[in-house]
Amino acid sequence: MRALIVLATCTLLLSRAAVAADNLPVPTLCRQGTPLIRKLWLHGLYDAPAAVNALMVDAIDGKLPQVRRQLAQLKPADMARWRQTAMLTAAYAGQATVVDGLLDDGAAVDGVGWIPPMQDSFYRQTVDDMKQDPHFGGPRAVKVLSAAGVISNQEQQLGPAIIVAADCGDTTTLDVLLRHHANLGWRPTPHSADALVIATVHGDAAVVQRLLDHGANPCIDDRFIQLRKSGISLATIGQHRSLPASLTRRLSCPDGATAH
Repeated sequence: MRALIVLATCTLLLSRAAVAADNLPVPTLCRQGTPLIRKLWLHGLYDAPAAVNALMVDAIDGKLPQVRRQLAQLKPADMARWRQTAMLTAAYAGQATVVDGLLDDGAAVDGVGWIPPMQDSFYRQTVDDMKQDPHFGGPRAVKVLSAAGVISNQEQQLGPAIIVAADCGDTTTLDVLLRHHANLGWRPTPHSADALVIATVHGDAAVVQRLLDHGANPCIDDRFIQLRKSGISLATIGQHRSLPASLTRRLSCPDGATAH
C-alpha cells in the first residue's frame, strides 16, 4: 500500500510541475485525485497533528457533524486555520454540504487555505523513487526540477473556492458559493485565470452559464486575455471549446467596452 501511495504522490508532484507555468489550479486535486489525497491524510503523511488528519478525512467523506466535532476540539487559532483548509478540501472532493456548513460556521468564501508539507521522510522517499523510475525522467530530470523549486516540500495553497468549483466543474458546490456571495472575479494571482476563464477553457457550459447569470463580466476577462495574447477573446475560446452559440454571444464584449 505504501509503495502505491508513493507512486501516486510522484505523479501528483509532476502534475503540479506541469501546470505551474500556466497559473492554473492543479487538476488532480478534483474528485479524480481525492482518493490519493484521502490516503495521504489517512496515513498521516502530511506534517499535521493527528486530529487534523482525521478532520480532513471526514471532510473528504462528507461527514459534516464529525468535521464540526473535530474542529470544536482544536484551539481557536487552529480551528480557524483548519476550518478553512477543510472547507476547501471538501470543495475539491465535491462535498457541497460540508462546504455550505463550514461557510455558515465562519470559513471565508473568498479565502485561501493551505495543505501542509508532507512528512519529511515520506517526501524524501518519494523523490528517491522518482529518481529511480524512468517514467519520471531519471535522476537528472528530478534533480533539475528540484533545483528549480518545481518539486518541493512546501505548503500548497488551496482556493479560493470559486476557482475550485469552476475548475472541477462542480455546479452543486458553485451554487453554494454563489449563495454565500463569492467574488466571481477572484484571481489567485494577478496573472492567473478567474472562474469564468477557467470554465470557458474547459468548455463547461453549465458553469459558464451560472457565472454569467450571476454577473461575471467577460469584458474584464477579455482585457486580461488580450494583454497576454492579442487577437484572442473569451468568446473565441468558447467557440473553440464548442460552447453553445447562446453562451458565446454572452461572452462577447462589444468593441470599445473592454473593462478596465
